[in-house]
Amino acid sequence: SAFAAWIGNGGAPLLSIKSGEQNKEGASAILANCFVLLIGMAVCLTIGAYLCKDALLVWFGATEGIFPYAETYMRIYLIGTVFAVLSLGLNQFIICQGFSNLGMVSVIIGAVLNILLDPLFIFVLHMGVRGAAVATVLSQAVSAAWVLRFLTGKTTVLRLRRSTLRIDTKLLLPAVSLGA
Repeated sequence: SAFAAWIGNGGAPLLSIKSGEQNKEGASAILANCFVLLIGMAVCLTIGAYLCKDALLVWFGATEGIFPYAETYMRIYLIGTVFAVLSLGLNQFIICQGFSNLGMVSVIIGAVLNILLDPLFIFVLHMGVRGAAVATVLSQAVSAAWVLRFLTGKTTVLRLRRSTLRIDTKLLLPAVSLGA
């Protein structure tokens, strides 16, 4: 969440500034660069967390009795890191374009779906803690898909387009700096 907020809260105000200057190309470039950075960050976080997951669980207080459950949950949950980072980070770009109600919808979609899927996977399908993790990852994936669908759709003011997906450090450094 913190890493997603770092980029989303750093890039979205810059996108707003460019939009206010009527510089749609510049605003779209900021959106695209932040999208690429969020994906790269999510991949690095996932790999790093997988490499350190046992130590992380101990640091966060997993005792010997709950460690197997926590490890099972985390192993599955980490698959959804990219979805969580994208939905949280890109949500700021929905809000700054004037669609705050739709930004809230993306959060509600993930939360409500998780609430509905948890009992289904845990109790009905008897998946236990694995079911809770799968429900969370699926909920995050649906939320991320909703955010991406919106940012690539016709309703949004600034569209995320494949043609603009390239890294430009001159655009990313101010976003990273502002977000920090």
